[in-house]
Amino acid sequence: MHLLIPYIQLRPPDPALNEFTYGDVDSRARKLKSDLNKGDYVFFHTSLRGRKYITAYYMVDRVLDTVEVCHNKALRAKYKNPHILECLAGKRLSQGIEDAILFGDPITSQVLDKPLLFDKKLANKLSLNIKFPSNRSDTQIIGSAARAWRQLTHKDVNTLLKAIETEKNRTHLKLLRSTEEVAETIEKDVEEYLSNNPDLIEKGLKLSERQLPIESGRIDLLFEDMKGNLTVVEVKLDRIGRDAFRQIQSYIHELRTKEDRKKVNGVLVCAGVMPAYDDDLRKQKEIRILIYGWEMKVQQW
Repeated sequence: MHLLIPYIQLRPPDPALNEFTYGDVDSRARKLKSDLNKGDYVFFHTSLRGRKYITAYYMVDRVLDTVEVCHNKALRAKYKNPHILECLAGKRLSQGIEDAILFGDPITSQVLDKPLLFDKKLANKLSLNIKFPSNRSDTQIIGSAARAWRQLTHKDVNTLLKAIETEKNRTHLKLLRSTEEVAETIEKDVEEYLSNNPDLIEKGLKLSERQLPIESGRIDLLFEDMKGNLTVVEVKLDRIGRDAFRQIQSYIHELRTKEDRKKVNGVLVCAGVMPAYDDDLRKQKEIRILIYGWEMKVQQW
């Protein structure tokens, strides 16, 4: 069996895409354990800026009861899925909840550098039998039809893998974008562009890490200069407020603690600042704020 599974952005994240795990409970846990076999595919989709995207797929390696994972020293040392952490804390056992962890093969599973747009065109190529009445938007219809887990055929899997490969081979990002293209911009687009053009942030920077997991979260982009100083870059598509500022502050503080011999700078790249926070953020000098526009140029705010 192959599955199409929806998810929302959680902290800590599940599915934990950085380690190719996914946990679930009760009837869904039973389905994972009973219906999935080694070599099956699971595709994950979520909402980004009001549209649906397929963001990753796992080729199933195994599905285990979470209690079994917690009893395995090697597995509990390697994997940090929140279901495992909650099990180790005794929450699942005390509540009597059935729990399971899906492990994707780390070689054949993939997190998409550019998520695949899950639109009417793609939906019609699959065996989901989604109807598109004129009185609702395509995104609403797909969201409703794919809210529950959907089974996929072998043909569906091949269709999705081909679409992902086609998208990967396209020119990733043009300097000049149409209005329609900009509306479809997602954070990974901006990350990709900045990772290939670090001089837009500051001259002399070299990309060190991308989507780096640390204790306080996940750093979008981490750059290093010739002296070994670090620059943390957090990308936000919308206008920002204090939350984004506090988020990058926590990243900087953690890196300064760990890398005490290096200077750590912070940069927020966004569409602008919410009017309510404009004065406060202009007064601070700790973090640079850069904005991007239609031509994907970043400039000082």
